[in-house]
Amino acid sequence: MKRRDMISFKEALEDYFKEKRWDKKIRGYQVINHWEEVVGEEIAQNTQPIKIQGQILFLRVKSSVWANELNLRKGEIIDKINLKTKEQTVSDLRFKVQPSHFNSN
Repeated sequence: MKRRDMISFKEALEDYFKEKRWDKKIRGYQVINHWEEVVGEEIAQNTQPIKIQGQILFLRVKSSVWANELNLRKGEIIDKINLKTKEQTVSDLRFKVQPSHFNSN
């Protein structure tokens, strides 16, 4: 292999992930890992991302009031997520009210 034919390890890994179709899943996990950065502190304190299945992000929500608020802001949140991943990673949000998963401050 000639030197000019070589690619970086990062490029090889990215190509491998694309071939296996894992690249979208990885971007989804990045959203989950950086949730507060993506949606802001207030939303992050009242939600927990559970998983991305297909293009649906499932969220635990602190209360039904928050589920309603997030439903009203769904488009805004989806736009923030897709801006972070630089592609349409999420097209819908689903909410599960589970107050027991949140600290009561």
